[in-house]
Amino acid sequence: MSNYNGQFQTLTVEGRAFFIGDLHGERKQLSQLLSAVNFAPERGDRVICVGDLIDRGQDSVACLDLLDLPWFHSVLGNHEAMLMDALTGDAENLNSWLRCGGAWYLDLEEPERIAMMAKAERLLPQVPFGLEVQLPSLEARIGVVHAECPTDHWAEFREACEYPLNHHQQFACLWSRDTLREMTKGAYPPPLPGIDAVVMGHTPQQNLKSHGNRVWLDTGSGYSQGRLSLLSAEQILELVRCPA
Repeated sequence: MSNYNGQFQTLTVEGRAFFIGDLHGERKQLSQLLSAVNFAPERGDRVICVGDLIDRGQDSVACLDLLDLPWFHSVLGNHEAMLMDALTGDAENLNSWLRCGGAWYLDLEEPERIAMMAKAERLLPQVPFGLEVQLPSLEARIGVVHAECPTDHWAEFREACEYPLNHHQQFACLWSRDTLREMTKGAYPPPLPGIDAVVMGHTPQQNLKSHGNRVWLDTGSGYSQGRLSLLSAEQILELVRCPA
């Protein structure tokens, strides 16, 4: 994996906080969802994504551009990590990314391609593995990681991010599906200590899935039968406090 400067960030949201699943190039869907909730960044509203901004969907470049906007925040997804690995110039890394949804890169004109790569090199190394969203009005904190928290306690994750995460921890953040896999076998984890809720993506689900204080938001955006999901902080906290 590439080297990353982004490890962990803390974000305080004074307005409304909206959490979205894997975006995968669907900027138009995001705009429609934000319009439906009267999103108002000038009043402190913010969007927090679980990663995978790019690939598969209709407009990866516009979704990458979101990282330049002050109201948009995201953790690193495995698709951004693959793009960063492709930026190293290694042909195998490039081909791996192209096979996994990055073929839109080949459709860009040369000037667009150069501009996109320059933007990715500038923005992506700063995108964190973990994000903690502090919500003073709700007296709550919601953690965000793309695939899985790599430790058994949220505070341990924060502490681990004070140093470069090791390969195993990076892999868990970006790629792991262990918890969901175990849940399909009937082995359900206890709530993750140290945080009110943890929001994740990475594994497409037909419907939103939650257990304990974990919520998975990837509902297949970028796939023909999928969609982008958006939940407010209040909806996230309601899910974990009053599970179905």
